[in-house]
Amino acid sequence: MRALYLIIIGLLLAGCDHSERGSGVEEAHQIPKSSSEENEWGKVITSKAEFYAANDVSESQLRLTEQWHEIATKAWGNYGPLEFWIVGKDERAAAELDENYCAIRKQKDPTINLRHCLNRGHNFVSYAKGGNAGLNTRRNENETWSGFIITMSAKFPGPEEEDYKSVVLHEYFHVYQHAHIHSRNKFERESLSGKNPWWGEGGAEYMAQLLYSRQPGVRPGYLREVMGRKLNSLKNLRDGENIKDIPYGPRGRIAYDLGTWFIAFIISKTSEETYRVKFFKDLNSKGFEESFLKHFGSLSENILHEFHDVFLKLTIEDKMKIIPVSLTR
Repeated sequence: MRALYLIIIGLLLAGCDHSERGSGVEEAHQIPKSSSEENEWGKVITSKAEFYAANDVSESQLRLTEQWHEIATKAWGNYGPLEFWIVGKDERAAAELDENYCAIRKQKDPTINLRHCLNRGHNFVSYAKGGNAGLNTRRNENETWSGFIITMSAKFPGPEEEDYKSVVLHEYFHVYQHAHIHSRNKFERESLSGKNPWWGEGGAEYMAQLLYSRQPGVRPGYLREVMGRKLNSLKNLRDGENIKDIPYGPRGRIAYDLGTWFIAFIISKTSEETYRVKFFKDLNSKGFEESFLKHFGSLSENILHEFHDVFLKLTIEDKMKIIPVSLTR
């Protein structure tokens, strides 16, 4: 029985220095970074993603994850370095995968503390228990490897569910977002990406659903179905509340859902290229608000007010006018 299934698609670039953020740095210290790694960050690269899976993960789930990652990179570009870690439902298999994960962390960055890594709060065993998916962006001032780690699980959603495909796209769009922020400083990265979920999660969700809706065989009207369900969060939005002020946590779903609508809203006012290409191209150099103003024609506060005070008060039929009926090619 395999303890670890590893596929490296293609060869990593020779001479690349990989580095990383996260649990297990023994002490805070500045580590020299190679110029090759710093020059690679934020650019489309030739290095391919690495895929790791627990021993109870089916071959079909592994291939499905690879397939939808490839769809994402063809649409948005190949950013990294990137690892996928796929967790099943068996907790013992997930614990073995945690050990392999930490061994690789130590291999890529000798400063990592193995004990801290194994005892990290959201390990693979927690994914085996609770399901879901997530991205860990590892880029800070204290470690040598910068990169992205996407965890996919076998439930909520599982590979047999349609949502699994869009979730792979969602997590990869987070890679796209964070790859356009070069700083290693935590607070600078937060100021550029947004600390609350309305912008980052809204963008990842809308772009994922938009891309999924364009794939062959996806039913006409799929995108409108999904966006219609997200409007259910409107009933939980408090009077005078702004989605940008809703943090991650118990009410975070409101910002996820209505943030998805906000991204659709600004794209309808400009274009998909303006949001995905032009805004992110200038984000690192100009900052969030200046890039927002340049490409969307107003400060984010003003457009958020328009979104709340005008757009969200429209009828469902009028809201749906900004959502394509079908984008299937």
